[in-house]
Amino acid sequence: MRNAFKRALGDQTAPPPARHPAESAVPSAYAAAAAPVRSSIDRFEWVGNQRLYVQGWAIGSHALAGVQVLLDGQPLAQLNAGLHRADVEAAFVGTPHAECAGFEGEVEVGHLSEAVHTIELLALMPPAAPVSLGRRIVLPHGYQHAWSALLDERGTSEDDVFYLPIATSHVGQTGAVDIKDTFAAYESRTVKVGMRVQILYLRTTHGAQADYTFDPDFVADKYVGERLVAEDSLNEVIRVAIAQDLPVLFTLNGGIWADSACESVEWDANDALEQDESLCQWNEKNQVMPDSALSDLPGSVASPELGRCLSLSVFLPKVRHYKKRNLQQAAALIARFATEYPALFIGVNLDPDVYINPFFEGAQWYDYNPATLRQFRHWLRGDGPYAGQCEPGVPDLSRYRRAKPLTLAEVDALTGQQHRNWDEVDAPRQFPTKLQKFWKDPWVGVWEHFRRHLVQQHYDELSQWVAEAGVSRERVYTSQGFMPPADLIDPLPVRLDSPAKNYDTGGMSIEGSAPTHGHLGAIIYGKSAVNDIKMEGPASLFDEFRRYSPGWAVVEFNTADLTAPDRLAPYSDAYRALRDIANYGGRFISPMAWNGSPGDTVGTPGFRSYTALRRSPLEEAMQHFMLARADLPRSARLWTFGCATHADDDGWRIDGVPAKSKHAGQLPLPLGRQGRATLTSPAELAAAGMVLVVRLDNPDANISLEVQGHICDGTHDGIWHTALPATAWSTLKSSAAGAWVPLNTASRMPPFQQLRLIWRGQPGTALMLKSIALYPG
Repeated sequence: MRNAFKRALGDQTAPPPARHPAESAVPSAYAAAAAPVRSSIDRFEWVGNQRLYVQGWAIGSHALAGVQVLLDGQPLAQLNAGLHRADVEAAFVGTPHAECAGFEGEVEVGHLSEAVHTIELLALMPPAAPVSLGRRIVLPHGYQHAWSALLDERGTSEDDVFYLPIATSHVGQTGAVDIKDTFAAYESRTVKVGMRVQILYLRTTHGAQADYTFDPDFVADKYVGERLVAEDSLNEVIRVAIAQDLPVLFTLNGGIWADSACESVEWDANDALEQDESLCQWNEKNQVMPDSALSDLPGSVASPELGRCLSLSVFLPKVRHYKKRNLQQAAALIARFATEYPALFIGVNLDPDVYINPFFEGAQWYDYNPATLRQFRHWLRGDGPYAGQCEPGVPDLSRYRRAKPLTLAEVDALTGQQHRNWDEVDAPRQFPTKLQKFWKDPWVGVWEHFRRHLVQQHYDELSQWVAEAGVSRERVYTSQGFMPPADLIDPLPVRLDSPAKNYDTGGMSIEGSAPTHGHLGAIIYGKSAVNDIKMEGPASLFDEFRRYSPGWAVVEFNTADLTAPDRLAPYSDAYRALRDIANYGGRFISPMAWNGSPGDTVGTPGFRSYTALRRSPLEEAMQHFMLARADLPRSARLWTFGCATHADDDGWRIDGVPAKSKHAGQLPLPLGRQGRATLTSPAELAAAGMVLVVRLDNPDANISLEVQGHICDGTHDGIWHTALPATAWSTLKSSAAGAWVPLNTASRMPPFQQLRLIWRGQPGTALMLKSIALYPG
């Protein structure tokens, strides 16, 4: 699990400079050019239905010899280049090759299939390598409106909208500039872009003189050395959201990352409280480390103050007082904003990465604060607050009471020690890995279950406090990190009572991240982001998210690997991640990061792939995702078999073999010599009360379709139920989105987890699937 916790939220760097106009396009190789090329695409216009006129200019270290036009990555034509441009020569006086930087021409594009296409311009400047001048998305007529008529009939509810709130900071300056402009053309009634900004509710305060009360107008001009105390204030974020008509997700952060940038006792209640070691998490040697003990940890920004953090014990009322008070002060203002501007409020996510301090990576273990050990003993016995016997300032924890509290004799049996009384009961303090593996020790397992309970109970309280301040619990999310386990590392703990793992989980579990007054918010990168990590059981990561919190969301996301900051994740990963998060019922995805590392700076010093969004494959995939799901309700599932230049089988199988899609948006389905083919869906559909919508390209009039559904509930396993008897295709109701296939399910029958589409027709016929969807009935 090395490096799993080494990341930081937001960006402490200076605001990025304004972009050159040509940089709004996406480069083809997403690689830094050997020498910079300045360029502009001045005109990109259709002449008739199938001809395109392009005009622009480009200046590089060598003369412009030509401009090649690519359609979906394939050469289409070459434009006239080296043309005289007096305006460019005047604008770049003395710059070599400026006088002959022009290019223009008409291109015969021809008939386009009904899919997303990309046209890219490559500047040819030998002996230098070709350089992308930009991409433009080209859509066939009506592509964005396939689902519009259906939505007109159905109507749009608040819950139908899928958001893409992009992480950013410095929004009072340039932090939110161009977000709306970059994505406005791709928005629809059901897919919208927004921003996510962190509000450090224990740091943006009125300061020590005012007992650290929350300051919604905190001015971001306070430094500790060269580091800003905070980049954003709540009211400034709200003003920008209203001015730019930009929906916002508020990251209310008072946790481990909130004070990691620098120590500021003058402003930060966290830093002030951490001065008192009795309030901090202790290691197994009863030590509290200096906050700067981990100053060399890598991350998206330098985070030198991660060495100590506050204990989560309920027996520390001073910590709980400041946290609850400031959190509710911020949440009350957000609740008012949500009431006045409901269309601009996505939600709030809470304290990214609530952990029992794991940052020392097995060299130290936490939390042995006496107050935490006191709570541990009450939890074991099921008394005190776990029996509703609460002293002032301590919450009633009876809902967390163990089903079977332990006796002292049972503790003796688990520990192999004799205890004269409960005061002698201690948590395990030795964690051997060789002769005696600590994770096999039953007492370590009990301690691990308690640590997971502490994290769960803390997220429950945070969500409850925010809900009490007036924020709808349907808009409250946690922010727990689920990093891919390494090859020799056990899978992530799913349940609170999952077995102990062979690494320090920090008390994290999937079940413990789903709060009582909100939803699970996941932080996922790399393989976790594409739902491709080993798990405790057969269910995938996203299926477990949905199981424990049907309204889950992704509160921080990039498809790049945290352990490979120099490698830019490919388009295919972005496509699959966006597809699957939506298809597993995620409410929104918050990509990292608008003011992170631009994708075309890969290979340059300081580049970090896990903050790369602008001009990256992820940005392009987001735009395509928005187009494909235009006016499609959020709860619908959609498979388009790839997009643009990426072809994908989307997890479907033909006659038991993975389907093969050579071109995006086209899945060939040969019926073979028997005139039959079986198309099987991905698993974990959880499809109930939905209509199947299938779009074919020029289907044969004589084909028929039968649909079967598979249920996995321990009772119906192995049985395929008839959801639609064999039906002539020509008799199915049709729309611009495809043919509508009602799925007949008994009212008490569990959801279908998999579908099987059985096609019959003329032997040798080859059908062409364009898309498949499950539409909410």
